[in-house]
Amino acid sequence: MKHDLRIIGYITFTIFILLWINQLFSGIKLYETVKTRWQIHMDSIIESVIPPYMELLQTDSVQKQTHLLSTLDSALRVQTPNAVHFAIAQLDSTRQTIAKFRGNQTRTSDITRGKIYPINNSSRESLAIYYNFPISFFLERSWQDLLTIVALTLLLILGLLYLSHAQQHLSRLQEEMIKQVVHDWKTPLASIITLTELIEKKSIAEDDEKGRMKIRLIQEEASQLKTSSQQLLKTLSGLAHLNINRDEFNLKNEILSLFEKQHLANHGQKNIQLNLRYLVESETIYASHFYLLGALQNILDNAVKYSGDTPQITVICYQKRGTFVIEIRDNGPGIPKKQQKYIFNKYYQANKNSTGKKGYGLGLNYVYNVIKAHKGKITVDSPPGKGCTFTIYLRKWKKK
Repeated sequence: MKHDLRIIGYITFTIFILLWINQLFSGIKLYETVKTRWQIHMDSIIESVIPPYMELLQTDSVQKQTHLLSTLDSALRVQTPNAVHFAIAQLDSTRQTIAKFRGNQTRTSDITRGKIYPINNSSRESLAIYYNFPISFFLERSWQDLLTIVALTLLLILGLLYLSHAQQHLSRLQEEMIKQVVHDWKTPLASIITLTELIEKKSIAEDDEKGRMKIRLIQEEASQLKTSSQQLLKTLSGLAHLNINRDEFNLKNEILSLFEKQHLANHGQKNIQLNLRYLVESETIYASHFYLLGALQNILDNAVKYSGDTPQITVICYQKRGTFVIEIRDNGPGIPKKQQKYIFNKYYQANKNSTGKKGYGLGLNYVYNVIKAHKGKITVDSPPGKGCTFTIYLRKWKKK
């Protein structure tokens, strides 16, 4: 559900961005159109005012020329709105300025040059008039388009805020549900531990080593489940960053122990084939015994769960340029390529539509956080129909 909301959010965001870009380009095009119309309008005003001054500007007196330019500026401002400013210059044959007038200190960077008017055919002098493009003129004619852009921007922001709120609300509901489930485990787990102790004392013979081994396995699994549930509650309470304590332990023996637990847990249900290829000289690893083995067991549980009636699982341990690598391969249906980048997300379930294979979407997220706490990395490779391979990379695996 949360993944679906995220997809809807991405689609909505893309649509709004495209609409916003379309309106932005429409606004730019409208600006150019309005500016062109403004130039045509201003040129017509200038052409109606300038003729009497063109002959007078042929005088040789620069002082008189400057005065005429000032008078022309005043005449033009009478015919145009107050927001319009002019910069007028008399040019020689090489387009160099002979005389100029810049009313109200108008900056040439803010104005547009209009037409150039010849004023003396013999000397090829001309008159150039610059004028600005008032933003108020543009706003008057395009406020509706600008309002549309602002409205789309606000809708985009509000839509993203709503989707974010909806995802957070859904996360809270899921967490509350899982907390309730974990809380409900406490009493049955305590009962299981108590009953196994009574069975061991009263119903298992002293020389029945297999029976006692099975009872101890039940007790260990119940204790493990109790501890894991407590850790899960801590994670859901916001302690996503795990503070691990490293110690040295024999990883090879522990993996073989996990294999044994898988055989006992699935006795008579599945024909499991578990293989270990330990290619590292040292069997001792410096890591969190509880968390690392919990992560490996989680991956093994998924491999057994989704690999049909005859799971074939291989664990390979080796070194690669000083990094300790653990590969877990299975013969399951694999994970579709488009789902692989989401499988470590909280609550995401790649096989949620598989009958009888329901979960909470927390297992692989827990694995990811454990490996991250070890300063390591985990990847997944799953070619279509060729099973799945999870690869764990641990750089700091030796005690200094």
